[in-house]
Amino acid sequence: MIQLARREDCSGCGACAAACPHEAIVMEADGMGFRYPHVDASRCVDCGLCEKVCAFSPAEGGGEIEAEAIRFPALLDGSQSGGLASALMEKAVLEGYIVYGAAMDAGFVVRHRRVTTLEQLPPLRLSKYVQSDMDGIPSKVLEDLRAGKKVLFTGTPCQCAGIGSLCAAFRERLILADIVCHGVPAPHVWRDYLPWASRGRHLTGALFRDPSLGWHEHKEVLLFGEEREVREEYTFLFYRHLMLRPSCSVCPFASLSRPSDITMADCWGVEKVLPGFADDNRGCSLLLANTEAGKAFTAVFPQACERKNIPLQQVIQRNMVRPTKPGRYAKSFENDYLRRGFAYVQAHYGSNSLNYKLENLVWQVKKRFRK
Repeated sequence: MIQLARREDCSGCGACAAACPHEAIVMEADGMGFRYPHVDASRCVDCGLCEKVCAFSPAEGGGEIEAEAIRFPALLDGSQSGGLASALMEKAVLEGYIVYGAAMDAGFVVRHRRVTTLEQLPPLRLSKYVQSDMDGIPSKVLEDLRAGKKVLFTGTPCQCAGIGSLCAAFRERLILADIVCHGVPAPHVWRDYLPWASRGRHLTGALFRDPSLGWHEHKEVLLFGEEREVREEYTFLFYRHLMLRPSCSVCPFASLSRPSDITMADCWGVEKVLPGFADDNRGCSLLLANTEAGKAFTAVFPQACERKNIPLQQVIQRNMVRPTKPGRYAKSFENDYLRRGFAYVQAHYGSNSLNYKLENLVWQVKKRFRK
């Protein structure tokens, strides 16, 4: 029986619930919106399958990693890096794969969904800086594989690890593509931020990173019909590490031992390693082919692309080496959010708060003394 000693021990992938033959496990959200397994003891027979399938542990290295800087000119305008994720999904659909990826629904909730046609792919594009709802998805992936179908699953490393463990018997027909993940923010904070920022207006769209702002800008954009509003309150809280899932602080996948065949990321620093390759501020992807299956799948794309081998150590990112640690005020942020709501934590932890100004002052003083 799955028993969590602490919240940090669970990424919320849902593999345990999908593996249970007696449907004794339900993934339930806490006050932050993070899902955890809850066991109905009356249904549980202690078969141990849930514990066996749990994949929240370091991944085994798949061999020598091949790294490339890659971009797809025709996809840049609608992509936040170089278009790699879109290209992978388009290739998969054209080759008869079922594709799973995160999309924002009509209520602005980020959920994983199943896609079978090119016309269904656009909502899966662009980054979503909130943990996606995986309700029912692991079971659907397993069902597709059992039916003899090929599947491309895209998600965070912990989601990919869970899918890979659950579907280990069908691994030859499953391609896993993860991202270099900074950590997943709380779904309920995103949910409550939107009405606060909308101020009674009718919200018609939301972007976490609008490609039109340029590759290096990270601000959310809210749409109200024809009105377009660039904001950064949510992004600010994200980068202060105040609302990340507890398991992100001990993530076993923040390393070069990946649980997936393919890893995707922004190729930060490419301008220093490959001058002139992507200096137009329209984005560049980092492609890591971690396994032989990953290398074979990414060898050729149907779309025109620009790609060059790149020394991985020269573009390595922090979350490819270690997990993101919680911000100094993460615990008090959560307590205040649960008791007092979003408006309160925005006022007390946002960029104009006394809390942040004091923290920034301390940082400036330390910086001066280090010189």
